Formats: sequence, C-alpha cells, structure tokens
Amino acid sequence: MQKLPSILLALIVTAVLAIVSSFIVAGFVSRDAQLVQLVQPDEAGLNLLFADSSGVPGTAIGSPQTMIISDPKAFMDGAGANGEKYVNDAYLKANNIYPLQVKTVNFFRDSVAWVAGIAALLMSAFRWWWMRRKPAVSR
Repeated sequence: MQKLPSILLALIVTAVLAIVSSFIVAGFVSRDAQLVQLVQPDEAGLNLLFADSSGVPGTAIGSPQTMIISDPKAFMDGAGANGEKYVNDAYLKANNIYPLQVKTVNFFRDSVAWVAGIAALLMSAFRWWWMRRKPAVSR
C-alpha cells in the first residue's frame, strides 16, 4: 500500500497524456479532410437531357460533409456553390472505399478526452484523500 500514491500518480499522468494525444492524433488523421458531396453519377445522355441548374454531375446523396478520402480517382470534375468537391459514390462502392467523416474522428477524440479527464480527476481525488488520511509520520 506504500506504492499506491506512486501508482495513482503514474495513472494520472497517463490519463493527461491520453487527453493530449487524442487531440494530436485527431488533428493528424483529419489533416487531409475536405468538404465533399457524394454524388450518384448519371449516364451521359441523361445528364444532358435532364440537366438542372445546380451543376451537380448526377444525383446528390445527402448534404455536403467533411470527409477524409485518400483516393484521387473518387473525385469528379467541378465543385459546388460552397466549394464542396463532388465524389463518385458508385466508384467508392465498387472499390470498397469507406470515407471517414471528420465528425466521427471528433466523436472518438472527445470520448477519449472526457473518459481520460474524468479518470484523472477521480484518481487525483482518491490520491489526495489517501495521502491526507495517513499520519505524516508514516509517509
């Protein structure tokens, strides 16, 4: 039981390092993220026949999202009104490419940071209580 405060201190430092590391790793992973619009491309004849004023080269799927897509062949020509790049959804599915959304990266970053932060606070409180309950002579 003499080593418990030292073990708790090591765990507290590890939890704080986990918090810092979660932000560093999330920033590293999402550094190549882009605002994209998934598009189901139309056939060439249909696109000319039923062309609309939006300029989307096909049928837009959902709303623009910030995603991490590393294959440059997945991108289509053109860009949306807000600067989003068009991404060929059929190409992604055909090549088994699953883009990672930045909000997923941020969710896991925040989860790790909260759990590690709460753990660090609880261990700090327990260590403080443990150190205070023992007489000064036995420390």
